[in-house]
Amino acid sequence: MSARAALAALLLAACGRAPPAHPNVVVWLVDTLRADHLGCYGEPRQTSPRLDALADDGVLFENVHAASNWTQPAVAALLSGRLPGAFDASFGSPLPAGLPLLAERFAQAGYATAGYTCTVATAARFGFARGFHEYDELDELLDMEARRKREDAVYGADRLVDAATRFLQRRAQPATAAPDTRPFFLWLHSVDPHAPYGGRTSGESFAGPYDGPIDGSVESIANAGRNGYEYTEADRQHVEDLYDDDVRFNDQQLGRLVDELGRLGLLADTLIVVVADHGEELWERGALGHGNTDLHAELTHVPLVMHWPEGLPDGLRVPALVGGVDLAPTLLELCGLLPLPEADGVSRAGLARGAGGAGAAALLLDRCRPQDPAGALRTADWLLHGGDDPAQAGLFDLRNDPGERRDLSGVHEEDAARMSEALTGLRARRDAAWTAVGGGGAAVPPDAATLEKLRALGYLGEGQ
Repeated sequence: MSARAALAALLLAACGRAPPAHPNVVVWLVDTLRADHLGCYGEPRQTSPRLDALADDGVLFENVHAASNWTQPAVAALLSGRLPGAFDASFGSPLPAGLPLLAERFAQAGYATAGYTCTVATAARFGFARGFHEYDELDELLDMEARRKREDAVYGADRLVDAATRFLQRRAQPATAAPDTRPFFLWLHSVDPHAPYGGRTSGESFAGPYDGPIDGSVESIANAGRNGYEYTEADRQHVEDLYDDDVRFNDQQLGRLVDELGRLGLLADTLIVVVADHGEELWERGALGHGNTDLHAELTHVPLVMHWPEGLPDGLRVPALVGGVDLAPTLLELCGLLPLPEADGVSRAGLARGAGGAGAAALLLDRCRPQDPAGALRTADWLLHGGDDPAQAGLFDLRNDPGERRDLSGVHEEDAARMSEALTGLRARRDAAWTAVGGGGAAVPPDAATLEKLRALGYLGEGQ
């Protein structure tokens, strides 16, 4: 705990102020956002000044890893506190019917619950709307050809903030009833900086002059893959520049939302949470995208920042290992609500409050695609990557090799075997628990309209 955070906690106690029992909660979920492309996590570019300010005045978790490397299982973990099991790669697997979800718990506790998503991957048809009194899919009225060609910012986070603002204003000034005084749980799933890259810039671009074939669109990337195109260094830099443009645009829209909360007098009593479902590989292992067999840090290390002036210290950085699966238990404890039953995640509320506590001993990371499996086990010191067969897995010393480049499985054979055995056990228990709540059943193919939207996002064989 930093001296600044300790002082804040002492002042709070000295003043006799207790945090509100049931604060408002806003979760700003950013799809495909790597932690290391944010200023508060060390990015030198000015990609995230508004998030950096929230972190300065709040709590930043330094070492958070997603449960999976693509959206549906990763968000399932965030919403349930459960390790996700099998998901069909063609988006035919809804959330298990018996899986308790975070929004359900908030609704049961008397919260007004609203969710807005910019991606069909978390559409109501897949079960992600359960527990929300209001759930809107902002991509329902999109021109998919415009999306494919990046001619319309229809997936931009500005649309998400517009929807959230309307929700907040309706509560404050309803047309036919008294103001809604219930606390609210607001879940906002933005997709900047998911591919296509660079379609939603605001202000000067990070990208310099470029005359290559990769314009950031899903179409240009898919064409490159189909034609066996070999990316040049200029191509790779251009894509990364466009990715950072989208990170900055998303941050600007987060700032708009924070400003609106302040204008409505809600900021002090609102727990703002910024998190990502997973990261994005930018050729660290030779590929672009996510959802592949890579479970290294570029795809699992995600941001987690919490800001709540009435209930959390400011300037606190938490180095402990934490999983995306820990988010739901942590939020419920911070809000004084009952935990979800049989959660795999653990509440890290004590860490968030600066009161101490331990991080995770080990995290199971999984692709969650049984037809083409990939798994990993991460501890504070080691990463076992590549599956539960020691002969096929790589072992990486995170203390001395933070880039996860040097496979030491041949040097530390006993450690690799021990972690492999632990990984096998965790997967078996996870699979049994997932089946018990109704997961792992036969896939139900999405309808034609949903498939078209998924293709426009770059899924279904055209890149992630």
